[in-house]
Amino acid sequence: MNKIKILPENVANQIAAGEVIVRPASCVKELIENSIDAGAKNIRIDIKKAGRKLIEVADDGIGMGYEDAKIAFLRHATSKISKIDDLNNIMTYGFRGEALAAIAAVSRVEVLSKNEDESEGVFLYLEAGKIKKEEKKALNKGTIIRVKDLFFNTPARLKFLKSDYTEENHIIETVTLAGMANERISFNLKIDEKEIIYFPANFKLKERIKVIHGSKIFDALLEIKNYSDDIKIFGYIVKPEITKTTRNFINIFVNQRPVAAKSLLYAVYEGYGTTLMKGTYPVTFIFIDINPALIDVNVHPAKAEIKFKNEREVFNKIKYAISDVLKKSELTPNINIEQKERKEAVENAVKEYFVNETPELFTDKKNIFEKIKEKKEIISKKRKFFDCRILGQLHNTYIIGEDDGNLIIIDQHAAHEKILFEQFLSDVENKNVKIQELLIPEIVELSLKEKKILENNLKLFEELGFYFEQFGETQYKITAHPVIIKEKLNKELIKELLADLMEKEGIDKKQILKDIIATAACRAAIKAGDILREEEIENLISEYFEIEEPFSCPHGRPPMIKISFAEIEKMFKRKK
Repeated sequence: MNKIKILPENVANQIAAGEVIVRPASCVKELIENSIDAGAKNIRIDIKKAGRKLIEVADDGIGMGYEDAKIAFLRHATSKISKIDDLNNIMTYGFRGEALAAIAAVSRVEVLSKNEDESEGVFLYLEAGKIKKEEKKALNKGTIIRVKDLFFNTPARLKFLKSDYTEENHIIETVTLAGMANERISFNLKIDEKEIIYFPANFKLKERIKVIHGSKIFDALLEIKNYSDDIKIFGYIVKPEITKTTRNFINIFVNQRPVAAKSLLYAVYEGYGTTLMKGTYPVTFIFIDINPALIDVNVHPAKAEIKFKNEREVFNKIKYAISDVLKKSELTPNINIEQKERKEAVENAVKEYFVNETPELFTDKKNIFEKIKEKKEIISKKRKFFDCRILGQLHNTYIIGEDDGNLIIIDQHAAHEKILFEQFLSDVENKNVKIQELLIPEIVELSLKEKKILENNLKLFEELGFYFEQFGETQYKITAHPVIIKEKLNKELIKELLADLMEKEGIDKKQILKDIIATAACRAAIKAGDILREEEIENLISEYFEIEEPFSCPHGRPPMIKISFAEIEKMFKRKK
């Protein structure tokens, strides 16, 4: 008796449906994409009971004739491709001919559709993929598909759906992404008769972002552009003063299709660089228009993932599009007493750092504020919005200054740390690290694990300017170190760098170098509590104003904040 059998058609269809339709939002996505491919100008989505009871998608697209409507629900029925070469030039959302068949296999479906060529439209009723009723009807051009009782014949899948709240959120996200990717189309989403989303057809991307995310994100949008013959990067990113605790707000579209690709996420992180604090994620709306011959969209059942023929080129274009606009923008946090979240974010960042750095910082009554004898004005040559008249040093930690409209507070450690980070990173990348040989070598005792890490990374340490010689079984002599860390070399620094390497094994070498340089810069920088002479303050601010990326330290904290005089007057009730 044969053990291998051909699956019955209804079983095969349900298995295929499981790959494409995993929840109500999957069904909404496939129906919306069909409407977009049909050239719709208006798409209406009605949801009942989180999509379990009803999903209705209506459009004014080209519609279907009688015969096409019946064939459309057969597996692999498609108008998009006819030969294998067509897969290299796909510009539509759907192309496999699986979506309608998959939906129909696990629900009860009503279809009403009419095209321009026929005088009457068609009505079909399907149950578990089989046409139970068909008739002609007087209809307007376009298509309405009603999906009822989703997963009625697959109770196990129905049982695994989440709460109505969760499933509705997935549907809202699906419509939101489709609406952002298709400015020319009007979208209207109703859930249980309540309007949730409405994008008029004349709403551009920026306006649609405001509808979904509100004024705070809208006001922090920065436009990005990077064009070449085959690849165009455009859209918006949000200033790093607004971040999230998950990656869910990084929106990336390829040829208007929302996609997930690790390489693209890393490109976004690299573009933001040190402006992000550890554990925080940016908000982006990035679009990639690319020659379809340079991508493969057929690598995931739901087409959520994508492969690029030249991934590195796309990576670099995203990275530089983001980093360029950040370098040209004013990103200094401007504290507004009404912007409570932003104020608290800056306060928490400062508290988080100084709680370990200088616990006695504000208990010492000496030198609370050291005033500069003569106000020295420092004006940046690079940035017209960077100028400061230095007033003095507060608690031997903050440099206080003013410009024409703001009180300026600069964290001396964070500012110096970023100066050293950029200098050190540049020296390493240009193979121009200046080293200082030690007359009396420093000896460091290592654990067996630390020794193994050091042995495996001796060349990397040499790139950074650290040279070692073995001195006993687990001891090493440090014979030279980079000049930039000056007298701050000690055993603890080496152990900290080794700990960085242990934690980041397997990560890209360039990123490891950056992390190690950040640690070295942090340890070598001026500390909170260090008393600075007037000329030291002037030199520090002059250097800080001219670095490439002054808006964050290597760990993402703001070295400088501004409080407008208008806000100060509000605090003192001089103004409303």
